Amino acid sequence: MILTARDLLRKIAQDSGLDYPEVAKRVNRDMSKGRGFLQSVGIIVEQIGLNPEQYRLNPVSIVDEALRILRRDYSQTLMMSAVLARMVESDAKDALPPPAFFAFLELLSAIPDAPQHNKSERSVAVDEDTTRVIELLTTLVSLVCEWSKDGIRGVATDCPESLVPIARSVFRKTKLYQGGLWTCISCGRIVGIKETHALVCDECDVKMSRVLPVVDRLTSKEPERRVYGRADHGEPFKR
Repeated sequence: MILTARDLLRKIAQDSGLDYPEVAKRVNRDMSKGRGFLQSVGIIVEQIGLNPEQYRLNPVSIVDEALRILRRDYSQTLMMSAVLARMVESDAKDALPPPAFFAFLELLSAIPDAPQHNKSERSVAVDEDTTRVIELLTTLVSLVCEWSKDGIRGVATDCPESLVPIARSVFRKTKLYQGGLWTCISCGRIVGIKETHALVCDECDVKMSRVLPVVDRLTSKEPERRVYGRADHGEPFKR
């Protein structure tokens, strides 16, 4: 089952005979007009003579897959949380879009705390799962939220009822973030973004640094991440 935007674009490229970069660029250009991802996909697919109904994504299945990964290994999920928090703060090219991170927080709240007794995963496996989760979440927010050329506008009209709370939360937190404010995800205080580290207030960050494991950033050699995940040969395709 296809669950990510990148994999869907790969299938379109394969079925149409076009190169993947060309398909991605055409979808990106159409989305820049303020259309949603699947709406743009449908337009491009029709233009190249394919049936749009064969190129769909199920946001409920995307959530199920993300939760499956997050529930598999609690210690790995902790490491992944630290990595994504740093990525959303970053000004570098590998920065994680805030809406995707907020969706991650919503899913994370559904994961029960557990003692860290699970076997340690190799760093390569952790990186692979982190990449997979990023692709799932960036795809998810492109489906459940309504977008315009200026960014997120609200909940998508075709968002499944079970995912409306996630979409609403992502929208609210994104708007708050864009306004330079954030509610500390640890203590609940409303603080300025400049007063946070990994979206935790300075005071909580000091406390948490004493108990949470130190997690290195993803290696600088790792391909860049964007809305469609990792592109071929590390070349990014932007919205």
